[in-house]
Amino acid sequence: MTSIIRLQPLSGAHDESPPCYILQVDEFHFLLDCGWDEDFNMDFIKQLKRHMHQIDAVLLSYPDHAHLGALPYMVGKAGLSCPIYATVPVYKMGQMFMYDLYQSRHNTTDFEIFTLDDVDHAFDKITQLKYSQTVHLKGKGHGIQITPLPAGHMIGGSIWRIVKDGEEEIIYAIDYNHKKERHLNGCVLDTITRSSVLITDAFNASYIQSRRRLRDEQLMTTILQTMRNDGNVLVAVDTAGRMLELVQLLDQMWRTTESGLSPYSLALLNNVSFNVVEFAKSQVEWMSDKILRSFEENRNNPYNLKHVRLCHNLAELAKIPEPKETDAI
Repeated sequence: MTSIIRLQPLSGAHDESPPCYILQVDEFHFLLDCGWDEDFNMDFIKQLKRHMHQIDAVLLSYPDHAHLGALPYMVGKAGLSCPIYATVPVYKMGQMFMYDLYQSRHNTTDFEIFTLDDVDHAFDKITQLKYSQTVHLKGKGHGIQITPLPAGHMIGGSIWRIVKDGEEEIIYAIDYNHKKERHLNGCVLDTITRSSVLITDAFNASYIQSRRRLRDEQLMTTILQTMRNDGNVLVAVDTAGRMLELVQLLDQMWRTTESGLSPYSLALLNNVSFNVVEFAKSQVEWMSDKILRSFEENRNNPYNLKHVRLCHNLAELAKIPEPKETDAI
């Protein structure tokens, strides 16, 4: 039996700060996520640096800055050198998140907290895994297995199963979505039974979400009314996470003649929009069963976007005729 299981929150407890926790399993220490806020709070980094010598491996759950934003700094500036594990989409889309974040700050200020080289250096250290692919750790981690499982919410999002000596099972599951979405299956948390320890969160626990069809109808109605009044619509989205579902939905709306939206322009604006869409095209196997079946049977790829114009800067966006709907970070 495991003698020690201890969790130490560095961030992401008692408030809505980005998740970052140290999990001790006997002599082995995991860093569970490495999120950083958009203000780049250095007090958090100072605290993380104090524990850096203990960290033996990093597990990443999602590709956004809230879950891996501090990684380029910790690897490139602070010298974090342990193994890092993530799914293939978290690796690819995580790079896009950090490239976009860096470029957005660099465009408006002298941003020197980390560089694009730091981003590349950090992501070069990531071991990319598939869902249900088990890694047997070595050295201090002998006897420990780690496995990423589907979490929903974002493409490649992971619930981590950590097993010691085939007996004690620790589940790290945060920000998961149990519902099927337009582009993703739900999480598999309900298939996990009799774990020794469950590490989870209660974010949005009291939020009651309306049905998807109603939300879609309200969005389409609002967009159409605004554009018919010669207005433009700006929707703030992330770089490469939740925006994938919204872009797919809007492209489908524009394809439907009955929607009345086809005369208007539709654009996606961020520094890496082309790369994000290209990566999404190549990650169909990580998406919902419905999308995968459609691709296998008819070679339909939901990210062969017919109506979305990809823009990387405001100059490109300005060339698109108005009225227009723009998804932008």
